[in-house]
Amino acid sequence: MQIKDKMQPSIVKNTISLLFSKLVPSLVLTIINIVYSRYLTKDDYGMYQTIFTYLNIFVVISTFGLTRYILSFGSLYQYRPLLRVKLLSVIFIITLLPIVLYLQFTDSTLSVTSLTLFVILLLSQSLYLVQEANVLSFEKNKLLIFPNLIYALLLLACHILLLYIGYSIERCLLALIAVSVIRNVGVAYYIKNEVQISTYLSSIKEVDQLIWFGINDVLQIMTKWIDKIILILLLSAADYAVYFNGTYEIPLIGMGLSAFQSIITARSAKADATNESNIALFGSSALFMSGILFPLFGICFFFAHEIILLLFGEKYVFSAELFAITSLLIPMRICNYTVLLQIKSKGNLILIGALLDFVVAVVLMFLFYPIWGLKGLALAIVIATYVQAAFYLFNIVFIYRSGWGTILPWLKLVLRFSIVILSFFSLRLVLGLQTDRFSVIILSTVLFVFLLIGFNFKSLSWKQLFRS
Repeated sequence: MQIKDKMQPSIVKNTISLLFSKLVPSLVLTIINIVYSRYLTKDDYGMYQTIFTYLNIFVVISTFGLTRYILSFGSLYQYRPLLRVKLLSVIFIITLLPIVLYLQFTDSTLSVTSLTLFVILLLSQSLYLVQEANVLSFEKNKLLIFPNLIYALLLLACHILLLYIGYSIERCLLALIAVSVIRNVGVAYYIKNEVQISTYLSSIKEVDQLIWFGINDVLQIMTKWIDKIILILLLSAADYAVYFNGTYEIPLIGMGLSAFQSIITARSAKADATNESNIALFGSSALFMSGILFPLFGICFFFAHEIILLLFGEKYVFSAELFAITSLLIPMRICNYTVLLQIKSKGNLILIGALLDFVVAVVLMFLFYPIWGLKGLALAIVIATYVQAAFYLFNIVFIYRSGWGTILPWLKLVLRFSIVILSFFSLRLVLGLQTDRFSVIILSTVLFVFLLIGFNFKSLSWKQLFRS
């Protein structure tokens, strides 16, 4: 209990800085998606989301586990500049070449100009992820806030401007490249002024773990997006737009997972970290995230229809059922299940879990698609992800020689989840005949906020929170 109390202010402070640096760009992208889904044709919007789907997938492949490696074994600034350049060059050459070949031979909708611009954007975004990981490894998360704030404002301005001067995918890519480069320059400037390294290592350490992390990250992202990868090739841009909006992940989820993974990994890599402190940090962060994600699941699952209509309009009404299915992933995302294995350099087990996730997802997709169509694909991803999480938890218990009750506060989690289900189910019954969409959204949001505050009122130091 003392370990949790000592670490909580540091967790809150670092988490707030990291979440805020990610929050504004994520919210801006959500706003852009809403605006573009309403003002662009289904074909143009589908193509726009195809580009972002490629970017989300390939940015993980192009960095090939490097961000996870940096958080586990220290910043790249511990190596000599020439060694850094060599490492990045080798990784990008090895990863970008197959990406370019894949796009060239599978996607006929991308022109040579669009493909070239996309690769430049991908390289810029990949460099940012590396820079972000370096900042987090030094636990200087506040350095990311201002560059990301400027990035978000420029991103929104460029997208709005495109609607006035005339939207095209080439113009959009040019704008994204310009904004991404500006953010990279800003982060590099802050790192140069804030971080001082007196001695350099002459060789890369734990190269085998970098390879394990890379293979695992590739499998993880392929599994997470396997349905979209297949559907991009099979569906028209308009039909893909419907599926994308239905399976759109709430930005807060990925941000929270990323924040806690980064902070726990960086904290656990310190010399004074112990198994007890790592497990305590893992459990307390999961409980904190449950206070946010459990209520979020309630509103997304029980009020999926109203949310989709409010955000994307009537033409995407068929996305609502897909949105409800994929919301089933939200409760299990209260923690990152690989982080404790990553600390122990168990890259092989992380890889096995990724393979298990991939195989289960593909098998279930073949079984479910003929029966339920697109809903079957979404359900297959949900089930496969839960199987993978169970595999990781079993290995965490075994490796840390700890009981199941020690890893996570199961009783509190079950109690919270039960309260959420009962509360939102009751509200859904009461509002079942209500036809005013806005009043339904307002009342469900009030319940969401009430539960969020209730769950987290005692787990946070509110004075520390507002000071941060």
